[in-house]
Amino acid sequence: MELLQLKQFKIRWFILYGVGVFIGITIFSFIMPDAPSKQEWVTLCISICLLLYVLYQSKKHQFTYSEAQVGEVMTGTRWTKYLSLTGCLQLAAYTSGVAALMFVFLRFENNIREFFFNFLNVEEIVHVPPIVYILFFVNICILAPIWEELFFRGILLRRLTIKWSPQKSIIVSSLLFGLIHINPLTIIFAFFLGCVLGYVYLKTKSIIVPIVVHSFSNFFAFLQFIWANRSSAELLPTTEGAQLTLRISVITFVVACLIALVIGLKYYKSFRNLTLPHKNADVPFD
Repeated sequence: MELLQLKQFKIRWFILYGVGVFIGITIFSFIMPDAPSKQEWVTLCISICLLLYVLYQSKKHQFTYSEAQVGEVMTGTRWTKYLSLTGCLQLAAYTSGVAALMFVFLRFENNIREFFFNFLNVEEIVHVPPIVYILFFVNICILAPIWEELFFRGILLRRLTIKWSPQKSIIVSSLLFGLIHINPLTIIFAFFLGCVLGYVYLKTKSIIVPIVVHSFSNFFAFLQFIWANRSSAELLPTTEGAQLTLRISVITFVVACLIALVIGLKYYKSFRNLTLPHKNADVPFD
């Protein structure tokens, strides 16, 4: 593991670069306000720029992100547990959001219906161009899992372990991983997902495993995106439909959380006992 090379990677420059890219692309998007699927193109460009930066720095510092082959460290049982855990987290995140929306809808139903029919363009809401689904899939199922795992697990997490314990490093890197998702509800579940991915990476020593697990989790989000944007003659639910959706969402949320908790508890002892060989190495940390 290239500990000294990891120290040479300046996290602050990566952050400044990311902020610069975001500001630059956002300004460009304002210049073209009527560009089709603007939000998806902006997100895609940001992901590509961040991925290229990480790949450039990886080549510059000669980072190696894997010390083991996937076939050597992964079994069918491990894949099942990792994927089930992340799938439950994603399902819990989605159902909690749906439950919150249905609760708000039922609380302010009359106001929402009045606003919907008086101020919103129904045609624009119903029609979602196919390019939106394509860009969304490429971004969250391919690009995001690659650059986020290379940076947050392959670079940031390993860099933190030079100074801190693996457990503290996983928690801190996962907190930062959660914060980039901005949405308060998403931050919580992204934090737990980051903890799983951090543990998976340090345990398997293969960056391919967390990338696959991350992509699998985001694929669930892609399916949820399709479901949320499906065309329907009735865009707003009936009162009875909203009440039923709220009940189902709450029950699904509880079940998903319980399953995730059971699987997580099985890994808790292993997480507490997780150690790294290089902790005794004399590597200064700035």
